[in-house]
Amino acid sequence: MDKNSYCVIMAGGQGTRLWPMSRKAFPKQFQDPLGCGKTLLQQTFERYSQIVPRENIIISTNVGYKSIVKKQLPEIKDQQVVCEPVFRGTAPSIANLACHIRQLNPKANIVVAQSDQLVLNEAKFAELIKGGLDFVAENNKLVVIGIKPTCPETRYGYIQAEGIPAGESIYKVRTFTEKPALEFAKVFVESGEFYWNTGIYIWNVQTIIDSMSEHLPDMMQELETIYREIPNREQRRKRAYEVYTSFPTASIDMNVMERADNVYVSVGSFGWADIGTWDTLYGFLPKDNCGNVIMNSSVLKYDCNNNVVMLPKGKLAVMQGVDDLLVIDSGDVLMICRKGSEGDVRRFLNDVKIKVGDKFA
Repeated sequence: MDKNSYCVIMAGGQGTRLWPMSRKAFPKQFQDPLGCGKTLLQQTFERYSQIVPRENIIISTNVGYKSIVKKQLPEIKDQQVVCEPVFRGTAPSIANLACHIRQLNPKANIVVAQSDQLVLNEAKFAELIKGGLDFVAENNKLVVIGIKPTCPETRYGYIQAEGIPAGESIYKVRTFTEKPALEFAKVFVESGEFYWNTGIYIWNVQTIIDSMSEHLPDMMQELETIYREIPNREQRRKRAYEVYTSFPTASIDMNVMERADNVYVSVGSFGWADIGTWDTLYGFLPKDNCGNVIMNSSVLKYDCNNNVVMLPKGKLAVMQGVDDLLVIDSGDVLMICRKGSEGDVRRFLNDVKIKVGDKFA
């Protein structure tokens, strides 16, 4: 494997759309919602360890999750876990990680991965990522992985590509569109010019630092000063924690990728999904002959169809004559609502925080 290839796994989110299974204290990336025997984080680590050296995989997470990461990935070293003290979005996190990795290897080519995605064809995926790493090693470009859409999905962002390839299946990006309405998604799919945005990025470390210095100059100046003037890693970490809370909440897509003029999309097809909602999860879990998904739970069903049921161990549910429901019991929270209620789940959680408190968040 190429010693200049690195992977950053983003594992600091709270997975609010999968509440109440995914909770602030123990979010979805540290769980096994697919029932395969490994958590989403463990699956992601194994996937990228086939592409880059294991010692070059860095986990980005919240400081409160560091012990969980270390428990689930006991083989990694302390310096492979980079924590943020508060949530400020993907841009500050990636900026800090870029400075960190440049200290380790100024020639590093980096793939930034999400910790909650499903990949069915691992071989085709690895080939595409390796091709992207080779491309950014030779070109001053920012690359995002795009997927040819199979339906007018409204839960994903879209990337419009220009027609002239810059490399094998790599095209210059014309526009980004965040989660469009259904009528626009249909037009995007029919045009053949748009791809789903996976949120997987590939770039050379200096390329992303230069781009972030252009589009987020104040933040990058602070971080570059810290990494340049404080050689001791522990002291540097403490100082980075101090300034981190002053950073704006910013996403890498809106604040860098949508503004830069050297952004390209590498197009692939390898069986991909973002395990972000109950509806997405329903699509990939095994079902009984009535379309019900029963997640390691004891359930007696009578004339029930297309439901998702998750119960704690030791609890029994008896259900009759109900269709298209989410019945999610996390022990201290029971949620019963219609499937397809992605926006409602977030509203439920916000109401819980306001009316009941963070205990159930």
